[in-house]
Parts: sequence; C-alpha cells; structure tokens
Amino acid sequence: MRILFLQGHPSFFARDLGRALMARGHHVQRINFCVGDWLFWRGPECSFFRGSLTRWEVEVEALMRREAITHLVYFADRHPYHLAAQRAAQRLGVISVSHEFGYLRPDWILVEEGGQSAFSHFPDQLAVILAATTALPPPDMTRLYIHPFWQEALQEVAYNLGNFLLWPLHPRFVADRAHVPLLEYLAYLPRQWRGRRAAAPARALVAARLADDAPFFLLALQMQGDYQIRHNSRYRDMRDFVREVLGSFAKHAPGTARLVVKLHPMDNGLTNWARVVRTEAAAAGIGARVDFLDGGDLAALLGRAAGCVVVNSTVGLHALQAACPVKCMGIASFDIAGLTHQGPLDSFWSAPERPDCEGVAALVRLMAAAVHVRGEFFSPQGRAAAVNGFVRLLEAGLARPFGAFTPVPPRLKRAQAEGISTEPWD
Repeated sequence: MRILFLQGHPSFFARDLGRALMARGHHVQRINFCVGDWLFWRGPECSFFRGSLTRWEVEVEALMRREAITHLVYFADRHPYHLAAQRAAQRLGVISVSHEFGYLRPDWILVEEGGQSAFSHFPDQLAVILAATTALPPPDMTRLYIHPFWQEALQEVAYNLGNFLLWPLHPRFVADRAHVPLLEYLAYLPRQWRGRRAAAPARALVAARLADDAPFFLLALQMQGDYQIRHNSRYRDMRDFVREVLGSFAKHAPGTARLVVKLHPMDNGLTNWARVVRTEAAAAGIGARVDFLDGGDLAALLGRAAGCVVVNSTVGLHALQAACPVKCMGIASFDIAGLTHQGPLDSFWSAPERPDCEGVAALVRLMAAAVHVRGEFFSPQGRAAAVNGFVRLLEAGLARPFGAFTPVPPRLKRAQAEGISTEPWD
C-alpha cells in the first residue's frame, strides 16, 4: 500500500500507526498543516502544506497522482481539508479511511472507509447484518485500557494552544472548531467545579427516578461542536433539538411520564443547559415533569427508562444494548429498522418500538469485527493494541471481507432529504 496520512488525533497514535505500516514495507507519507500536527509527528516522511484551503484539493490530487497513493488516512471525516481530499481521492480511485472514537467506546477505535454516520458504508438492513454475523463470536467488552484524564487534556491543550500561539507559522491554516480553544479551555474550569458540586444531586435524582413507578424517558445532549451534530443532523444548534423534543413530549407523552435531560459529561460549560432546559420546559408547560441531570449513572437509567432520544449519540447504541427503545433524530449507523423507533417522534412517547435483542447482538458483533479495532489513543498499551489492529484491518481490506461494506453509503438519501450536505457523494 502507498498511504497518505492527513491530520490525526492529537496524540502519537497516527505517528505510531504510520511507522508500524512502514515497518511492514508499506510506503507512508504524512502532511502536516500546523504546529499541532508537527508536535505529534515529525520525520523524513512528513511534509508541510502551507498553501490556502482553496488550493488544497488541486495540490493533494496532484500529489496522490504523482505518488501513486492507494489509501488516504485521516481523523475526523468532515474536516474541510479531509473533505476536499476525499473528493480528489474519489476521482482517482484512492480508498479513504477515517478513524474516530469508537461507537463501542471506551477501549475501541472506529476505522471506516470514507466516514461515519451518513457517510458510513456499514449496512443499514438488519437481515444483512444477521447474515454476516452467523460465524462471528461476541466481542469481549471488558475494559482493558485506562489513562489519566490529565494526559488526554494535556495533549489536547498542547495541540490547540500551539496552533493558537504560533499561528504566524501557518497563517493560512483553517482550524475547523466551533469555539476558540482558549475560550473553551477557560470555560472548563468553572464547568469542572459545577460538575463536582452536581455529583451528589445527580445521584439523588437517579435514585428517585429508579424508585418511582412513573415511566420516564431520557434525552441525551451532545456537544455543540461535535461533527455528528454539525454534519450529520439538521440541527445547527442543540437548543433547537431540546425545543423540538420538549414540545413533542408536552403534546404527546402520557401525563404520568417524566423526561430526564442528561448533560454530556464533557460539555464545555459555554451554554447554561440547565437554564435552557428549564426555560424551554416552562414554555411548553411541563416544567414540573422535566429533570435536568449533570452526572449520574447512565447505565442504571437506561436499564429502567421507557425510551431514549438522541440526535446520533453513542448513548443510543448503549441504550439498545440495554434493551431500551431508541429514537434517533439525526443520522446514525445504528438507526436501523428492527432496532430503533422508525416512526415519528410524536409516536415514540406512547408506543416506542422495542429493539430486537438478537439483532442488537448481531450489530455489535459486526461493528466490533468489521469497523473497530480494540485499543485507545492515549495509554502506550492501548495505543499499541489499536495500531496492530488497524494494520491488520487495513491489510485485510477493512470491512469488505466481513460483508459489512455497501458500495454507496446507504444513509445518503435520508441525509439529503433532511438538507444535510453529502459531499463528496452529492
């Protein structure tokens, strides 16, 4: 293989992966765009792109043609540089390979051709998934790799602050972030303090919901800057999602039902979601029936909830594994007839479709085998395991040998119907 690496996760994972591939005789090149890229991978196989984003697609296509590149590897499939490179790769027949935090996290890294969600080639028909998993064993979901949070935070800060402070070294680089890194990091300080204060009330709220006979539904918030919100849903702002779900719940949920709105554990605190939820619940006339939860035991909630509403969060996949009905409001690889609620949101509150347990088990088996590798980005042991798995999967042909590859991503039509850009497929 002749592999071109673009931007990776802010860790040494991409560097280790590239060097492992070189050790096995594959040709590897890496393009750095900014100081943060250089911090985590530098060497003779690396070069800098200092031109403008408008020139990037032409130049990367020329490079791939000149170097006879067979594979393009990147982290975050919707990043503007990666999207432009995908368009060029598609014209040349180069296989694009995206990696991300796994759907089955923690301890798993996602490896998919093209991208995730709307751009995933993973099958969307339960019969296909069941047929492909007859000989696959269930994956071991025991957590093996743990790293201290400070290590993750330090590498993330080093990457982004390096770019922020040394921007004159790459003035044309376009950082595709929803928030200015420095502002986001400063916001995390009071957010961490509030999170610690909220721990005890969160435990009490979870205990109260579990002890109450009244049914409750869970609404899982996602982070505003998440690519899955910005590029795999019709929501430009999570407030719109909250408003829509609360409005539907007010009109169509049984009068005895409650709604628990759970904050994302890594929320940056730039939006006061507790206030947003209180305001929207009061406007919908259901203030007394809506709880806001910062923390708490998610597994315990999913085991008891009458249903879970997500945009496309992996919380939905965890809910399916807990036999909890799920309604997806965005594009998700696990949003499949027979597993998730396929009717409108308004019908979910009174008649949620329950997941087929055999189908969920088959989905997890195929996802683990075909589009995941075991490991993580941070701890040396977890990184080494993930690198070895990535190399094996890449050399074997990714998801194709498992029967888990659909030539045209099967969720594109739905994305287009919802007004979502489907580059490079549109």
